[in-house]
Amino acid sequence: MYVPEVNEKLWRSKREEAYKRFLEDIEIGYVDRDVRELIEFVFTKRNVFTTSSCSGRVTVVDATYPWLREETDILFKKHDSISVREILPILNQKALHRLWLIVSGPIIHFNALDLNTAIKLLTIARNAGFKHSGIISIGSGGIVVEIVSGIWVPFLLKDGDEIMVKNLEHVVSLANNMLYEGKAKLEKLFKFLRDANI
Repeated sequence: MYVPEVNEKLWRSKREEAYKRFLEDIEIGYVDRDVRELIEFVFTKRNVFTTSSCSGRVTVVDATYPWLREETDILFKKHDSISVREILPILNQKALHRLWLIVSGPIIHFNALDLNTAIKLLTIARNAGFKHSGIISIGSGGIVVEIVSGIWVPFLLKDGDEIMVKNLEHVVSLANNMLYEGKAKLEKLFKFLRDANI
């Protein structure tokens, strides 16, 4: 299999741009606080950096199906635990299609300078419970590794005018438990990264 060579000069330039963007995102409060320390740590490493990250979140969308991107309205998004009080007013809104509450686990994109670093990173991620991770692109700008928890659960709240969920408190509790399961995996990943030499 042919593996394109990474242009180190281009890669270092991309790393510098990503770091500047990260610092700007901290300044404006855009960085997800549950993943900030991990990203700061990764930027201390010479052969890898992050390009995007999410520690996990709960969203409520108005869409025909929860996986559709087009014709989807995001009504609510939070990277922390949710409450019935936050979701109930959304549930009482008129839906264009269907209202879905979606729990998504952590996802982080890393850019590695070389294949050896990318493989080490994947091994660490899989050992931390991120089994659905892999290399998604290889090019002159680097080797992009997607670390995904595999947590992605939709709950149908409302179909048109009909409320489908009978026990919102239970759904909220499950969503919070799933969110924290993902964040625990993220903590484990951070520990494994600190203990490893990448």
